[in-house]
Amino acid sequence: MGTPAAGGWRLGRLPSRGRSSSSKLTQRAINNIRFALLCAFVTLLVLRGTVGVNRRLVYIAGSHGAPSGTNKVVEDIERTLREIRAESDPDPEDDGNRATVPAAKYYDRGSAWSTATYSLGPRVTRWNAKRRRWLHLNPGFPSRDARGNPRVLLVTASPPGPCDTPAADHLLLKATKNKMDYCRLHGIEFVHAMARLDTELTGGWAKLPLLRRLMLAHPEVEWLWWMDGDALVTDMGFELPLARYEGTHLVVHGNSYLLFQQRSWVAISTGSFLLRNCQWSLQLLDAWAVMGPRGRARDEAGKLLTATLYGRQAFEADDQSALIHLLLTEKERWMEKVYLENEYYLHGLWAGLVDKYEQVMEKHHPGYGDDRWPFVTHFVGGMERAFNFADNQVLRLYGFRHESLASSDVRRVTNRSANPLEAKEEALSFLKKPKDPVVQSHDVRKNRKRKGKRDSVLDRILKRLGWRSEF
Repeated sequence: MGTPAAGGWRLGRLPSRGRSSSSKLTQRAINNIRFALLCAFVTLLVLRGTVGVNRRLVYIAGSHGAPSGTNKVVEDIERTLREIRAESDPDPEDDGNRATVPAAKYYDRGSAWSTATYSLGPRVTRWNAKRRRWLHLNPGFPSRDARGNPRVLLVTASPPGPCDTPAADHLLLKATKNKMDYCRLHGIEFVHAMARLDTELTGGWAKLPLLRRLMLAHPEVEWLWWMDGDALVTDMGFELPLARYEGTHLVVHGNSYLLFQQRSWVAISTGSFLLRNCQWSLQLLDAWAVMGPRGRARDEAGKLLTATLYGRQAFEADDQSALIHLLLTEKERWMEKVYLENEYYLHGLWAGLVDKYEQVMEKHHPGYGDDRWPFVTHFVGGMERAFNFADNQVLRLYGFRHESLASSDVRRVTNRSANPLEAKEEALSFLKKPKDPVVQSHDVRKNRKRKGKRDSVLDRILKRLGWRSEF
């Protein structure tokens, strides 16, 4: 060791000081890297919060994650909307109601709308098997009525509070009475709901959780028949042709050309439809409801529906457009069990029907359900005439009718006290569809009268030979 005077102490300290400086530089570099990574992470979060809001077309409050295919679906939707904006030139004469060519491309690709985790309730599996077992264990609740027909439950609803005016409340009461009259005549059960079962699904969407809840609570019911509160049954004699729908689970009034060729937002109607009580229907309701939650999800879905469905105005997503969107984007999954009914008015708009009631009464008869005597009339106004038109068919059972279709006053049309049972049969026969006349055939072979038992070929040969058959 050198002495301090010789500088040995100093020479011994120099290597230690160099190692300390190098360690500090290394630590400082590590801290700088950490700080840079932290800044990058914060920047990523900021960009995700700003850019990501515009990128997400699907949002459900309180969701904790999205399915793996959601990002691809969102990218497809965004690309479609960009194509619509780029390829469609604004036309001052266009009212903005036409779906452009990219809408067809959108549906041809089969892209479906998707949300995060919203559902109508806990998932129900093997419902068909569970329902069969329940019916077996509860023979007091058969799935068929006294006439052997599948049990039907007519479902309607109204807001929990009063209407804005007493007149509106009175019309709602008439609409309820109308449905009850039809159910009483045809042995159909009836439910009028006023409770709101899901705060997220309001307006027309409220029917979906209601139908699901009734489906699970009434396994004895084979068909649920939804009808809007402002729709009326106007043919009291028509019976639903349920045998026609064997093998199908959803029956809606619709037109296949308007649905698949024009992609019109009025191609089908959800104001009155039939839904079978089965596992398929539960899955359909869950898939149908994804556009329904109020707020941003419904608003953004409405933009997509307006851009892709012909004739649709710009407003939030509605249940009818959402069902059309579902049937177009997932045709292979759903359409095999969907029946588009157009042979009778399972749903008829009042605009073309209300003014023809007098002509209908003069020329035709209840029981047809089509243009000759419309089955269901759905309106926004003009309900008084439709109610009186239907009510006359019920009052006939008691010997009365309205003074006119515009009057609530009634008058006696016949004395029903002498032969009440005969009068009842006559009134009920009026509600039945007349039998179609037998069309005479011009085929001579069908109209030729048979002259007793004809001889066999062997008998005719023996006669010509002069022999008589002994056997």
